[in-house]
Order: sequence, then structure tokens, then C-alpha cells
Amino acid sequence: MDVRIRAIYESSYLNIISTIFKDLGLPQLIDRLVPVDPQCQTRASDVVGLLLLDILSGRQALVHLERWAHDIDLPKLIRPGLDPSWFNDDAIARHLDRLYEANIHQVLSSCLVQIYKKEGLPLRVFHADTTDKTVYGAYESDSSDGLHITYGYNRHHRWQKQIGFGLIGNEDGIPFYGDVHDGNVPDKTWNPEVLSRVHEQLKQAKIEDEWIYVADSAAMTKDTLAQTKAANAFLITRGPSSLRIVKTALSEADAQPDSAWSAPFALAEKNGATYRVWETASTYEGQPVRLIVVESSALDQRKGKTLEKERVKEAELLREEQARWERHPFSCREDAEQALASLKASLRPRFHRVEAAVEEIVRPKKRRGRPKKGAEPEMETLYTLRLSVEFNQDAWEQARRKASRFVLVTTVPKEWKGQPMDAQEILKLYKGQISVEMNFSFLKDPFFTDEIYVKKPERVAVLGYLFLLALAIYRVFQRRVRQFITPERPLKGAGGRKLTRPTGQAIFQLFWYVRVVLLELPDGQIQRRLGKPLTPDQRRILQGLGMDESIYL
Repeated sequence: MDVRIRAIYESSYLNIISTIFKDLGLPQLIDRLVPVDPQCQTRASDVVGLLLLDILSGRQALVHLERWAHDIDLPKLIRPGLDPSWFNDDAIARHLDRLYEANIHQVLSSCLVQIYKKEGLPLRVFHADTTDKTVYGAYESDSSDGLHITYGYNRHHRWQKQIGFGLIGNEDGIPFYGDVHDGNVPDKTWNPEVLSRVHEQLKQAKIEDEWIYVADSAAMTKDTLAQTKAANAFLITRGPSSLRIVKTALSEADAQPDSAWSAPFALAEKNGATYRVWETASTYEGQPVRLIVVESSALDQRKGKTLEKERVKEAELLREEQARWERHPFSCREDAEQALASLKASLRPRFHRVEAAVEEIVRPKKRRGRPKKGAEPEMETLYTLRLSVEFNQDAWEQARRKASRFVLVTTVPKEWKGQPMDAQEILKLYKGQISVEMNFSFLKDPFFTDEIYVKKPERVAVLGYLFLLALAIYRVFQRRVRQFITPERPLKGAGGRKLTRPTGQAIFQLFWYVRVVLLELPDGQIQRRLGKPLTPDQRRILQGLGMDESIYL
């Protein structure tokens, strides 16, 4: 039998991503929102699917996509009948323009709502934040209404040309809302504006229930509080340390006995920080709020470095002060006593105990010239200030405790939907902010989102929204796998490492060497075969995802 090998594809995990993309019903949704052009050989969903696979497999410039399309199993990954030559950079650019004209923001919002419905995700608590992405090109636009790629200060306070990303998602990091905005939009402006958009998105999904909005300290504004109430939501945020009600809460917490604080508790399963909380109430801009003072056993790294610098600086100043007074003794006790009183009034050390006293010194009086042979030296009495400096461990520990305190501000009632919402529960919800911060590491990872090689701001915006859609699919994939991976039955990762909560990338690595061989039989039929059998872990993952090796064949 004459069987020819037509192609060998490095399929890896792309077939899994393609299957999830189709399982979520996104191709049909995209083609409904961006109608198929009868003059085009490809659909918007074809280009979106190809770009998503490109993003999640290590992104490259659009000019290379046509060549890459020849190297992948295009009919299996996208749909039968497609020719790789149809995905040249001009064709892709036209589809990017069509996506923009169809309101790419609305396209993404509809996709995210559909993902939440398909996955059965609760619409209860959302975490929000923004980030920036540096761009370098010279972008030209015919419209003044598009994305403004402009200079602004990034999160590290560096001046750069950038665009902004806004994300709102659940504790699994799956976005429910996302936007690509101008590079210099401040968070204090973004928060109240985005609350109304999310409210509209929820109404479109026919959801009128209350929800909780968790954000960082930039959300602590009059506008955000008012808009939170208008959006049928409650707010959890971190109170800025410069706010008067926050300073008052911290001062009151300092005066509380240990019995007024909660017992220490942990949120992580192991090796995590422990917390104590104390709660009070106040009003801000006419609205009642709960203030929760949180004390953590793990001092923030930046605050720890600041405290250490202050301690070292204080010790150096005290040594210099001691050396200065020893170099300049007084001739009479009255002057020394007066200097001692002035020194005690000026010294206010935080981390050291300082004892100062006048010490009498009797020594030979210095005279000019060589003394006569056998002459008795003339003695003089001088008075110097002697400082005794000792590190105050108790004061140091107290300062570290105070530095590890922060204040959460919330409008969530003490009972919500039949569930107690005590201070511990509010802290637990706030700590879920790590999910949106982890999403930013995805958006800044050059493996997924490398340089943006397009000329028009409108196309930059579309690519940015496709980054967000790729992030959503990546998080759905990760969540589905984590549901059946347990500490009792972990995966075996690279180097034999046990994976109990594997990241999407760690799972990707397990499928890197999956190859599909395309065979042409004597009768002209095409068959696909795996280069080698799947491993037990690969089969287990596919089975857990509700798939099998047929996604390759």
C-alpha cells in the first residue's frame, strides 16, 4: 500500500484551545456581530481564531501569519476548506478594520458574557484594576475618535508611549469586562466610568442582582462611591493613608487593647500570613462606610525596606551626635547641664533607647610649647555629654506592627444574601485582587503579547481586545483543568515536579511534543495519526476537559 506523508504538524496544545474556542460558541457569535462579507474568502471568526492561536502559542508579527498558517493543521484548528494563502497580512488587516467598525468593545463584551453563561460562572464579586502596555510605533489615524496612543506615566512612574488596559473579572481571573483605553487615563477617572458600563453589561445579560466591586485605593472617590450605588453594587477598596477617616481609624486601632482585635487567622492553606482585624464605622462624602483595620504578620516588602532605612539612619545620627559631644567638652557644669537639657528635648528616637548624662573628666591641661623637665602637669576639669544608645526591640516590633496595618473601606452590609459579611470575609474578598494582577502578568508577557506591529491606532485597539479575549480563553482552560487536579492526584510537570494548581503555561508544556502526521492513502483519502501515543497525563487532562485524542484526528 502506497501511503504518502503529506505533512507533519507540531500541534501541541493548539487543538485544545481551538476546541474550547468552538465549544464556547464564539465563532458563531463573532460572525453574527461581524457579518460575513460575501466577497471575502474568510470570515471574521477565522481571523480571530487564528490570531488567538497565534497569541497563545508565542506571538509573532502579522506579516508572518500566512507562513505560520502553512505550518499548522488549519482545517482542523479553524474550519475545513481554508487555504493558508488567504491569511496574508492585507486580508488580516481588512478583518481588523471590520472588527473595529463593528464596535470591537461590544464584540468582546458579548463574548465575555457568553463565556460566563456557558461556564456557569457566578456574577457576584468582581475585581477591577488597570495597567499599561508600552508601544513604540508611529501610529497614524484618520479619526480623532479612536484610541489615543499617547505618552503617560506607567506603573513604575516612567514616561513612555503607551495604551491602557482595564479589566474586571472573577477570582479565577476570567474577565467579565475589558477595555483598551487611552494611554493617560487615570484610575480615578476610569473607575466611575466603568461601573456604569458593567451595569449595562449585566442588564444586557438580564441580570439585575446586586454585586460587589473590589478595587484598589484609586476607587476611594466621591464619584466612584456614587456610581457604585447607582450600579446596584457595593464597594470594597483600600483606604488611602492620606484620608482623614483612615488616619482616625488607625489612631483608634492603636489605642485598642488586644482583646478588641479578632483572634489571628490565616487565609492561605499553608505558609501564609496571619491577620488580625478591628472594625469601626464612619461616613465619607455623606455615605456610611465600614472601616476595617487589618494587621498582617507579613510586612509589605517596600514598607519593610523603608523601616530598615529609617532604623539605620537613626543609628548613624545617634553615633554622630555622640561623637560630636565627646569632641567638644564644656568648661563648666552649668553649660553642660544646659546642653544636656536641650539634647534631651531634641532627641526623639523611634527605634533606640538613649540615656544621656553629664560626665566629669579630669585631665592634664594642654599648653603651648614643650613642658619643662620634671614639671608637674597642671590638671583641668571638663564636662562632656555621654550618650548610651541601645536598640529598642519592643519599639521596633511595634513600628513593624503599625507599618503592617492597612484599612479597608467598604459599603457591603454586615449581612448580604443571607451570608454574614464580617471583617474576615471582606478581607478574603479583597485579597482576591491577586487574580486581576496575575492577568496583567499575562498581558505583559512577551510570549503572549509581544510588540504590536500595526500602523493604525484602530488596529492597535483591535489587537488589544484580542489579547483580552485570548486571556479569557486561557483562564477558562486553566480553571477547567484545576477543577479535577487535586493535591491527592497531582499532575507530573517538568522535572517530575508535582502540580496541584497548575498554571495554563505549565499544562501547555505537557503537550509541547504532540505531533500529528497527515497521511494520504492510495484512494486519495486523508487521515491524521498521532506521531506517538499520548502520555497518561495528557490523556487524563483531555478526559477531564471532556475531550479525547479525536481533537487531533
